Amino acid sequence: MNRRLRRKIKRLRQQPIRLVEQKDSFTDEEVVKLSQCLDQYILVAQNSSSKLKVCG
Repeated sequence: MNRRLRRKIKRLRQQPIRLVEQKDSFTDEEVVKLSQCLDQYILVAQNSSSKLKVCG
């Protein structure tokens, strides 16, 4: 996983946590959207890692 992607994921992991504390809800629409966005970045990282393993 490249460094830029790793930093992005690290930043995104903090956002839903803070938002849950503000909204006091895990099911708030904004919290769910942020979580889904984070999921997409994690999938990209996992897919790029697995491709590297197969190729290298």
